[in-house]
Amino acid sequence: MRTSVSAVLADVAYRRAAERVGEEINALPGPEQTIPQQTVLPDGQTVKSASVPPGELLAAQRASGAPSVAVTSALAPGSFAVRAALPVLGTLMSVPALRRLATRRMAGMTAGAAPRTRPRPRQHCWGHAVITWTDGTRREGWLRAGDGTDYTADVAAETAMRLVRGGAEPGAYTPAGAFGPGLAVAAGGVFILG
Repeated sequence: MRTSVSAVLADVAYRRAAERVGEEINALPGPEQTIPQQTVLPDGQTVKSASVPPGELLAAQRASGAPSVAVTSALAPGSFAVRAALPVLGTLMSVPALRRLATRRMAGMTAGAAPRTRPRPRQHCWGHAVITWTDGTRREGWLRAGDGTDYTADVAAETAMRLVRGGAEPGAYTPAGAFGPGLAVAAGGVFILG
């Protein structure tokens, strides 16, 4: 994880993913291209989110076939000061010696298991997709699950079980690319399409 954190700061994985799908990096929305936004969840609560360049960006683009896809996350830094500092940090992390130093420093950090002392901010975690095609067609959908960490583990376990049973064709896929949307449901998610 420590290496991936410094790589993300360097934007290396994002640029390589864009090159792999044959897109110009400027054609894909990056963190600097989207202002943090408030999103109203289907249960009426609101959450602040900002764009991020995760693997979901590539997966959403491939699954939808849409020419442009933006991905936001409530875990992305939403403050103006932090978002302004990220390009500077990215530039610094693109220097191999500085990236190695940051990786070593993070490797020395220790973190114990934190007990859940605070209530969860909301009952469910949500995934949200809004896709617009070049002809103007727009689709929106939500994926609702329980605790986000537990759901992530359930998706990984279901993926592993399906792989052991030989349920995927050879090749490199995201879990949803290999097994379709039924994987999310089998792991405990519920789709709400609008």
